[in-house]
Amino acid sequence: MSRMVMQDVSDSVVSRPAPWFSRAVPYLPSIVILIAAMIYGTVSSPYFLNFTALLVNTGRYVEIGLLALALTVVIVNGDIDLSVASNLAVSAATMGLMVEGGVAVEIAALAALAVGVGLGAINAIFIVGLGLPSLVVTLATLALYRGLAQIMLGDNAVTAYPDEFVGVDQVSVLGEAVRVPMPLVMFLGFAVLFSFLLTRTNFGLSCYLTGSNQKAALFSGIKTDRTRATAFLLAGLMAGAAAVMLTSRLGSTLSNVGLGLELLAITVVVLGGTDIFGGRGTILGTVIALFAVMAVRESLVISNVNGQVQDAVVGVILIVAIVVPIAVARWKSRAATRRLR
Repeated sequence: MSRMVMQDVSDSVVSRPAPWFSRAVPYLPSIVILIAAMIYGTVSSPYFLNFTALLVNTGRYVEIGLLALALTVVIVNGDIDLSVASNLAVSAATMGLMVEGGVAVEIAALAALAVGVGLGAINAIFIVGLGLPSLVVTLATLALYRGLAQIMLGDNAVTAYPDEFVGVDQVSVLGEAVRVPMPLVMFLGFAVLFSFLLTRTNFGLSCYLTGSNQKAALFSGIKTDRTRATAFLLAGLMAGAAAVMLTSRLGSTLSNVGLGLELLAITVVVLGGTDIFGGRGTILGTVIALFAVMAVRESLVISNVNGQVQDAVVGVILIVAIVVPIAVARWKSRAATRRLR
């Protein structure tokens, strides 16, 4: 019976494709911000629109993108994970301590991925298993995991990484002629995988149905608990992957690594058109929004705007990204009500 219901829903979505302009609406805020930031950066400095420099600079935002890809899946399910950056810190700390203890960096990297998944599983147990709100649980684990990273490393920095591991952002896939950073290629590869997962698998369909109406999805035979738990495991896995990427880029590990990245990742997801209440969102929107946020920050950097102001601008973008869709939806609802009268 559940397969029939899911097939009916899938068929109805496929058989009535929305007009192209309607499908593009969720991406408009990201595109507008991207264009505005590019114009501002170009006016501020003649060196801003340097194609090679822009490509190289993407390496600094890949970790945010990796977290945002998994958060897209979590938020589509109607949940939230505020602990991803703290998970990243614990994963990086685990990797650092293992390398410092003489463990091969490849094994330490796998351990970081395993720790990330394990911490994601802890979130899933409390949220899915015990039925606690994801906002409350992940707010608590945000502090818990960050504190654990502080306990593990203290104020010390781990720098004993082998030279062949450090500097992944300096590796160009196409050689020195066209500098396409390895992290960018890896991020785009993960984006394709996550897009396939959300749009071409039963798991993806289950995510959208769970986020739209969890009770209805449950009565339709969808294993909503398994779907939500899997999303948190994916978030943990990508936190571990981001930890490995960030460690290679920086060549060192501190307990405060990745501090504040959860705000940027959530901003990217929401700005990309993912409904903060669940049920709607795309990986393409997240990718476009990542480049929009990158353009904003890089244009502010080149204008010598300090980090606090940059964070404030990102905060404003997050508020606008949340408020505008809600305001538009309410306006449409009121307009429809007036027409019925």
